[in-house]
Amino acid sequence: MEPLKTVIVGMGPHGLRLVQAVSGVQQLALSAVVDRSPQALSSLNLPEAVARFTSTEQALEACKADVVCIATNGPSHASLALQAMAAGARRLLVEKPMACSVRDCERMVATAEATGTRLSVDHPRRVSPVYRFLRERIASGDWGNLRFINVQRPGIGLGCLGTHSFDLVRYLAGQEVTRVTGWVDPIRGANPRGAEFADPGGLVVMELAAGTRASVVQIEDGAGPMSVELDLTLARVRLDEKSGELEINERDPSVVPKPNQPAKYRTVLNPNGISAKRSLVSELTSLLQELAATDALSATGTDGLASLTVMAAAYVSHERGNVPISCADLDDASRARVFPVT
Repeated sequence: MEPLKTVIVGMGPHGLRLVQAVSGVQQLALSAVVDRSPQALSSLNLPEAVARFTSTEQALEACKADVVCIATNGPSHASLALQAMAAGARRLLVEKPMACSVRDCERMVATAEATGTRLSVDHPRRVSPVYRFLRERIASGDWGNLRFINVQRPGIGLGCLGTHSFDLVRYLAGQEVTRVTGWVDPIRGANPRGAEFADPGGLVVMELAAGTRASVVQIEDGAGPMSVELDLTLARVRLDEKSGELEINERDPSVVPKPNQPAKYRTVLNPNGISAKRSLVSELTSLLQELAATDALSATGTDGLASLTVMAAAYVSHERGNVPISCADLDDASRARVFPVT
């Protein structure tokens, strides 16, 4: 079988990571890269066979791409994805946020379904070994019922980084978000991707379908590093992606706490040698391997849509005095609203 012709759009830092990831997937062959900057294209260290374009339309026409990876800033994601599908590409990997409006995400999902396109969104924690391990253990019931998830991280913003956290909550819990309450912070600094972007942090509280609650604290000027805490009826889990530490405290259900009889715990660090440290290129390689095959995708267009819906609901909640907003009942104006996030 011939390798799938692959085009990467956007040669910033993430586009360069995708170049590495594509090289690790036997079923893919990098045919072309696209960037608006001729200087960026000329500085790339790529094989001569890889074409370079400043126009996505020209690249798609010349290469007849099977796979398109979109690694540009958020506002261009929807138009590029729709353009790629119209040109016949039937495998897409789109950087998060999937788009800058819920309505555009819905259009992308509907078009992918209509054209038979495998649409994946870049939420790589779904293929990270540590998070897969945690999801499996939560689903097993060995730790009892999941009650609360807390994710805190520094940096910009509810669109750029927050959408990853919203997706992580859904992934770990295996539940849909039903209601959102949000507090959106004032912008605390210049956006490194340009003055046209506005992507502040904030606090987002989520209620999930089976009764789990979660909070995402995105602190633009926070010290970090990112941390995740899971609270279950029989365990508490904490992890730190920077240090790699994964700490699990399991409560012994045979010991019922009462006066002079405290609960009994067993603490486990990094079970089975699993580290919380991640390799983003390895995770991207896994996402692309799924995309090239026929297996189920770990991160679908529906997942990208759900994350953007949570973000939009958080903004609506903030603007209405921090009242809970139903994701299913988000009004048409809110679904069509375009957020200048990155």
